[in-house]
Amino acid sequence: MASTRMVADLASHITAVTEDPSLPLDAKLIGAFDRIYTDALSDNDRQSLLNRLSGLILTLQQDPQPATELILNLIRPESYTFTQALSIRPNVDLVAGLSSPSSDINLVILCLLNKACSSSGDAGIIAASPETVAALVRLWLSTPVTQVATKGFDVLVGLLRIDANTSPDGDTNMIGYTSKVYGQGLMWRRVFHDKDVYELFFSICSLTTAGQAGQPSKREKTISQARLLDFILAFSNFEQISASQLPNIEKKYCLSEGGLLDFVAVHMIDWKDDLLMHASLIDFFTNLLRGNSDPTMRALGEQSLDSAEALDFLISRNLHSRTMSYFLEPEKHDSMEGTYLYPPSAQYISTYASCCSSHFLGIGRLDADRIVERLSMVISQLPTAKWARGDAPRSDLHIISSLPRVVLLHASSHNPLYSIPVSPPNADALNTLAAIFRGPSKESTSDIPAHIKHEAAAARVLYFLYAKNSPNFWQRVVDAAETIAIKENALAAINLIDAVFGSYWEPLPERLGENVNGSFSLPTAAELDRQVPHRGAPLAACGTLAILTGPGRTAVIPYLLKPAQTYGRGDTQSAAYAVAVAKHETVFRLTRTFKEQSNMPEIQLYLTPWQTVIAEIEHCANRGVWGGSTAVGARVGTLDL
Repeated sequence: MASTRMVADLASHITAVTEDPSLPLDAKLIGAFDRIYTDALSDNDRQSLLNRLSGLILTLQQDPQPATELILNLIRPESYTFTQALSIRPNVDLVAGLSSPSSDINLVILCLLNKACSSSGDAGIIAASPETVAALVRLWLSTPVTQVATKGFDVLVGLLRIDANTSPDGDTNMIGYTSKVYGQGLMWRRVFHDKDVYELFFSICSLTTAGQAGQPSKREKTISQARLLDFILAFSNFEQISASQLPNIEKKYCLSEGGLLDFVAVHMIDWKDDLLMHASLIDFFTNLLRGNSDPTMRALGEQSLDSAEALDFLISRNLHSRTMSYFLEPEKHDSMEGTYLYPPSAQYISTYASCCSSHFLGIGRLDADRIVERLSMVISQLPTAKWARGDAPRSDLHIISSLPRVVLLHASSHNPLYSIPVSPPNADALNTLAAIFRGPSKESTSDIPAHIKHEAAAARVLYFLYAKNSPNFWQRVVDAAETIAIKENALAAINLIDAVFGSYWEPLPERLGENVNGSFSLPTAAELDRQVPHRGAPLAACGTLAILTGPGRTAVIPYLLKPAQTYGRGDTQSAAYAVAVAKHETVFRLTRTFKEQSNMPEIQLYLTPWQTVIAEIEHCANRGVWGGSTAVGARVGTLDL
């Protein structure tokens, strides 16, 4: 238990300052008490001190930080409830606290409100006070203090989450939130159907009110706009953010249809004159397409937004084509727009290609062709010196790695993949090749969807076609891996080796005509055999065999078996260790791959001639990061495969 003497001394000091606001707070006394006794206080002493501090805050005429920090620590325990906070006397004026110019006081009130986020009943109490909810929304959107804005966002979505109106069985109701918590939806109705609260989203963020009395400046409004964009992305129900809620309010801000989503996407931002906010808006479109798969961002729902609905919305508002134009037609925009908007536009296209692949391969076929043509032009025209300096077109490479692989198969002579070099080595280029050759993610070994199998088959084809068009491919990759002075390139080269060894590939169809979404077809096995010259044995069915039975075996296997390189002290040593760790992890995964694929008929054909090498690879993995052997590596090139 806390010292009775210390509690009495602190209580006496708080009373004295309350009665005479000119007295300074004894920060030393408060700090010492906070550090030593706060956690050990009895419930009665805790509540008594909070009562005194509540009275103090009302009259304080100095920096409240020592007092507010003590309050925060007094209410911090999870056992301290919102009901207890409501019993503080004198009553805590939530509206005044949220409206205070002091960020310390703002944080105290927000932490008190946060206590209501664990109970739908407590959230209902807050919802019953329209002034409190309005003050919360206003503070979150308008405060210049990032910490306060972040806490305000957490409190607002926390109250909406706990008050979601769903059935006890978790069935989705009209507001689209699935939860085992049963709320009454009072907070939702307050936020979206109370005109004084709902209008705050528009009045604070709309540029049409800039300069009016009580309104933020245009610069301050852009900060509010960014916060509202994040709020929209927290929803999992598209209808909730796209439907009109209060038409009379929305019409005041130029909305003829739709709700908050139309406002933020079409009307809120001055995208023609504010490049930075336009870039933020494109990032918003990208996250909307992605469906907010990141649960840390998706606060108001257990499911992500539907990417198809988001894409339909963006297309219907002409936002889809406008956003892609900064990548596809940069010459139609001024140079400043190209500088700032090309990368976010490329990121949007990457997300479109990967998250909306059905549309991209079907209705978006024309866009796919234009994208590939643009990529081919950019990659093929990049000077060798830029690759060597590490000045790679990262945005373009990211699109290539995000495209459905079947699209790259149909690029023929304009295939940008073939223009990505392995020499001079470039980390971004090597990692892009790794992403493509690795194949798609395989979440399970059974019931694999057809489109995933098509992607896996396309990855195999692209590997062989690229290797055909890139003489000495694997030797150049190994050269990059051994140049540990350029750590990024060395790690990327090892990643490429690891990607092929651990790839997920599927065989090609024997007959022509297995289409992907009716637009893109795979070549047959016979067609691939004609395109890629090889010895009598069939082309490897998996990445492991592609290296072990192909030209790569004389470069890759000896490299993996050699001891890791090491140098003196300093940064080079750090680089050497990082590369050695990556190389050892690849060797270790290779041994595991051998075991996993040992039952494949194709692998069994080579187990006997390769058993010595396989055993040495296993020993190399067991010897640790700096282990290795050169004895077997020298004989790899002589094996008759």
